[in-house]
Amino acid sequence: MFAFGKIADFVYGIFEEKGVSSQDILILTYCDMDAQHNFCDTYIAATADRVYLLCGRTVLRPEARGKGLSTQFKEISFESYALDNIERVNVEELISSARLAAFCRNGQSILLCGMTNFCKGNAVSFSKYLNKIIAGEITSPDFTVDPEDDPKENCCPKCGMRYPDRNRKICPKCMEKGKLFNRFSSMLLKYKRELVIMVLSLCVLTVAGILTPYFSKGFFYDNVLTEGGSLYGQVLLSVGIVVATQLLLQAADMVNGYISAKIAAKIVYDLKNMIFGAIEKLSMNFFSGRQTGGLMTQVNDDSNNIYGFFCDGVPYFLINIVQVAVLCVILFIMNPLLAALSLITIPVFFIALRRTLNPSRKLHARMYSGVRSMNSQLADVLGGIRVVKAFSKENEENIRFENTNRRAAAGNKRLSLFNNYAYPSVGYILYLGNIISLGIGGYMVMKGDFTYGELITFTAYVNMIYSPMFFFSNMFNWYASCGNSLQRLYEIYDTVPDITEKDDAVSPSEIKGDVEFRNVDFGYTKSKKIIDNVSFKIEAGKILGIVGHTGAGKSTIANLIIRLYDCDNGGIYIDGTNVKDLSFRSLYENIAIVSQETYLFIGSILDNIRYAKPEATFEEVIYAAKCAGAHDFIMRLPDGYNTVIGFGHKDLSGGERQRISIARAVLRDPKILILDEATAAMDTKTEKIIQNALSVLTRGKTTIMIAHRLSTLRDADKLIVIDKGRVAEEGTHKELLKIKGGIYNTLYTLQAEALKNAGITE
Repeated sequence: MFAFGKIADFVYGIFEEKGVSSQDILILTYCDMDAQHNFCDTYIAATADRVYLLCGRTVLRPEARGKGLSTQFKEISFESYALDNIERVNVEELISSARLAAFCRNGQSILLCGMTNFCKGNAVSFSKYLNKIIAGEITSPDFTVDPEDDPKENCCPKCGMRYPDRNRKICPKCMEKGKLFNRFSSMLLKYKRELVIMVLSLCVLTVAGILTPYFSKGFFYDNVLTEGGSLYGQVLLSVGIVVATQLLLQAADMVNGYISAKIAAKIVYDLKNMIFGAIEKLSMNFFSGRQTGGLMTQVNDDSNNIYGFFCDGVPYFLINIVQVAVLCVILFIMNPLLAALSLITIPVFFIALRRTLNPSRKLHARMYSGVRSMNSQLADVLGGIRVVKAFSKENEENIRFENTNRRAAAGNKRLSLFNNYAYPSVGYILYLGNIISLGIGGYMVMKGDFTYGELITFTAYVNMIYSPMFFFSNMFNWYASCGNSLQRLYEIYDTVPDITEKDDAVSPSEIKGDVEFRNVDFGYTKSKKIIDNVSFKIEAGKILGIVGHTGAGKSTIANLIIRLYDCDNGGIYIDGTNVKDLSFRSLYENIAIVSQETYLFIGSILDNIRYAKPEATFEEVIYAAKCAGAHDFIMRLPDGYNTVIGFGHKDLSGGERQRISIARAVLRDPKILILDEATAAMDTKTEKIIQNALSVLTRGKTTIMIAHRLSTLRDADKLIVIDKGRVAEEGTHKELLKIKGGIYNTLYTLQAEALKNAGITE
């Protein structure tokens, strides 16, 4: 038997009571919802011939005489289904949850249970092996589980939580924050010279700060103003000493400020580069589940938090520790008894301060989550402001933003309130030490055991200790914030990209352009296949047309060729070499894609076209633009090819943007050209101009054309029809039209009639 996730021992006993032997159970998992998506404890077990669902609620009850807590399971339902009637099971993803469904051989479906995303990973693995049991591939408990499905390999052994990244076996809940700080500290060694100067200047500041009260208070009163003192009457000399000490203090402060300002920009610069570089190396799967605003928050806010802690916090923290130690020694030299009584509040202060650390860390994480959600929504709305205006949804978006803004403000408010009542309350403990020094010290002065000047100096030093103590309290707050930032930083930095280049990757001297799919399977999630056992081949220099209904998987095929994603099963080959074995440089230099989703960067049109080939000459850019049908409209712009486009500059229509995107691909002059609905945003006249230009351009190049308008694919050497992720039909245009009732024949007939009714002839 194999359990996906932690299963309590009492569960096996309940199944035994139901007549299901533990020896007969092959796989078992846990979900946290029933079939109606009500929260409960659902245990799903599968034997060789049946699947069982046990639903209930686990409650903890106190035992008699205070002997602890006992676990009691209250059963809600128990059901079983014969596997002979089930064809397959599948985990279907919903917006914020998922459900496990069984599809019967008679065409009906059974909803077995629901689940939150917390249980989805184990449920997907469970469904995978349940399908193997249904297919007869697993008949006994002695079967091997793939490492990617083994909870021991993918879940934290301490808390059972699934690792966010299976390639980085670190649990965010149980990870040791101290190791993150040690790891990042080593990165600061490149600034060791500047940091040493900072520490030295802080040492001078500390020494000058300790000497100032001594010369300006106790020493001045007892030795300058008191008759018989060592410098009695020499006021100018004593004032000069005080002034010199202050000048030394200011000079050290200026040096420290200069060095801090000098390295601040460098460290923040390196930090942002580090985070951005880590984000940029990741695969498309990473970006599919994250919003732009959240990533921007990490690049900007987290880098500032980390810099602030290590450069503004740690040096002062070290110096303050030295200052406190020196001051404590001085106080005990002056009066051991009074020093012990005055400083007794410091251990109590730190005990109380330690108890604020965990609440502070949680409040910082909650505040960050609120700010990230607000920034994500802001970036989302601003990016789609045209749609918002078009549908007059300003009020609705205002309400949405108000809600996220309220959550962010509430998180900030809770943190501020906590800081305003927790730390002052803890600080009052220190203030009691000052009261003790004044009360008992004053009594000693009255008895003659202590001079007035000594008492003034003593209380000044006691108050100087309190300032670092309050700084230490802020360090706890700072530590919590920086710890969260470091955790988010290294979660990204250590994430292993799904798409990686092999160490021994092949770099052919020349790529001809043969493309072949061999039994390729792919799904953006494990629970749903988008491409199912697809096989086809296109020879170098030929044109392949891919057609099919929306959502059939056409664009996914293009994404797999250029390795935006890797297939789950099967292989994709270029000139007989698996694309996974090719070097990135060989792959990307020989493939260009024009997607239906165009994107142009902020900059000139010239720079946008040259993005594919930065070393291209101006004549090459013009040629590419002419091939794409973009040259004429570019020349009508005020600055021609130097016209700046993007936010705050010249705006282009969808068709114009698409033509620049095509020119960018043309400039690369690839061996393999992928046109994914490349002319979808253009009128018929412009489309014909571009098609004529592309017909010349594609000579000698392997071209894969994805289009809804089938008339544009009539001259393709081969056509494949994708339906529900499979190759339903393949052949030439004429061959597919001969298939009566076929998908291609039906689509072509419907489009021809629609164009005829619109008065358009082709």
